[in-house]
Amino acid sequence: MQTSGTRPPPTHVIAHLSDPHLAAGDGLLAGRIDTRAQLRQALSRVEACGERIDAVVISGDLADRGDEAAYELLRTIVEPVVERLGCALVLTGGNHDERRPMARVLHGRDTDDPQDTVTTVRGLRIVAVDSAVPGYHHGGLSDAQYAWLADVLATPAEHGTLLVVHHAPITYRSPVMQLLDFRDAGRLGGVLEGTDVRAVLSGHLHVTSFGTLGGIPVLVAGGVSYVDDVGAPRHLLMGVDGPQSWNLVEVHGDGVVSTVVPVEQHETWPALSPAVSEFMATVPEEDRAEVFSRKPV
Repeated sequence: MQTSGTRPPPTHVIAHLSDPHLAAGDGLLAGRIDTRAQLRQALSRVEACGERIDAVVISGDLADRGDEAAYELLRTIVEPVVERLGCALVLTGGNHDERRPMARVLHGRDTDDPQDTVTTVRGLRIVAVDSAVPGYHHGGLSDAQYAWLADVLATPAEHGTLLVVHHAPITYRSPVMQLLDFRDAGRLGGVLEGTDVRAVLSGHLHVTSFGTLGGIPVLVAGGVSYVDDVGAPRHLLMGVDGPQSWNLVEVHGDGVVSTVVPVEQHETWPALSPAVSEFMATVPEEDRAEVFSRKPV
């Protein structure tokens, strides 16, 4: 059954991945996770989702130890997918990344400066700001970055802006991760107040999470490498190999919707029986909502 639904399709679709923690060579992350295979599997799901992807966003911790070979590996894995999809690629650094090797390989620059970027796709602006604090694992922005961001956001974009920042500017349940959170989220919220930023895309927490920053949605993608066990007591920090995921972010004229997509392809079956699908195919499009929604008497 083909149906147009009751709402217009999204204007833009973003594949939001985070925390691949790539390591060059044959080593396993924590002796358990093949991060190269995990990223390839996640991207295969992106390609198979059937959506017109406008941008692939990877929000930090691209490499586990910040070595150039890992960033070369990232390019080898990601760039062919982006080329086949015909979409933009947006990357930002995280606390496991190192700015100089990342800048050399991914941006062709020999510098320790943050490589903050602006990417515009059919009127939707995606601003990526490196929240890594050199020498530390917690996050934040420098005065220069705040000034740069305010200047960029001073002019609205046609379809608004998505901000990409690795350290999620929300309160997470883990007391351990709170030691490594985004410092001074209030200042960031002040810069975003009154601008056209429609959502903040983040990572770092290794779990799918949602919150708000001054009324702006913060959409946190679960790690594609491993996941925090949220079912464990909050004082523990336990990794899980199994529920890795990425977020399918749909931008509509009146809102932004984020949906979790498992990295692993699980067994599926038709949610509608063949009989129902065949019957609905005979119903005129304008009557389908009434027919499909009405309960039998």
